Amino acid sequence: MTDKTLEPSMEEIRLMLENAGLGGYWEKLKQHIRPGFYMVPTIIDEEKIEVGTSKIGGHPDVPSTFNWPSWKDHHMSFLAQINLEEFPMNSVDLEYPTSGILYFFYVYDSDLYYDDDAYDSDSRNNNVVYFAAETSDLIRMEPPKDLMESQIFKSALIEKKIELTIPDGDYLDANKLIKDKGDLEKYSLEFRSNFFETYDQGIGYRFLGHMTPLQFGGHPSDEILLFQADSDDEIGMEWDLSGLLYFFMEKDDFKKSFFENVYTSRVGT
Repeated sequence: MTDKTLEPSMEEIRLMLENAGLGGYWEKLKQHIRPGFYMVPTIIDEEKIEVGTSKIGGHPDVPSTFNWPSWKDHHMSFLAQINLEEFPMNSVDLEYPTSGILYFFYVYDSDLYYDDDAYDSDSRNNNVVYFAAETSDLIRMEPPKDLMESQIFKSALIEKKIELTIPDGDYLDANKLIKDKGDLEKYSLEFRSNFFETYDQGIGYRFLGHMTPLQFGGHPSDEILLFQADSDDEIGMEWDLSGLLYFFMEKDDFKKSFFENVYTSRVGT
């Protein structure tokens, strides 16, 4: 993967904010610039992927005691596994876990999304983020037989890039970080537009950092984006017409490796 330019530094972001006439907000906003990982998938035969390696799709490498999750009577699809030892977690937050594997599951069924109003409203139960602290004895688990081929995604290795990410104007508005409507508009139309013209932080798969907003980018400041799944024809994922699927959780829960309260948001284009 090639960068459009060098990755942004805090000083470069400060200067961009100042050039947009928003320098007075720097002390407040710098606390909300978050490092995260942009991930580019490459389709590969899963037999060539070592058990326990971070990947998108394929079959999960889980402890033998793992039970495949479901929502009501619908088995979930396996989206990704993130092996924290492969990521420089201390570069993001010294209190974040640095070992173990995160597994992401979600029902992949467009008929269910549109026919059962309860599904999306049950955003804290319609997903499972499973955490395996012990990774020395893993098996590559076959999915349940009732999952169709379209609900089992192609396996892909991921290339990881750490980068500083900035919040969306909706986030600043929701958390009352910029109250002046004119300054909010200047942030979105001038500063943020210039940022993304300068730094190639595209839509895609993300682990931590700020979400890529499609329709709305606001959420409480004590919550973090845990994982962002992209639509990808090769892998077989499509979230409401080329949209995105987000997993959010409280920052303190992530520090404690507690994943019972993760919730999801699925947004189409």
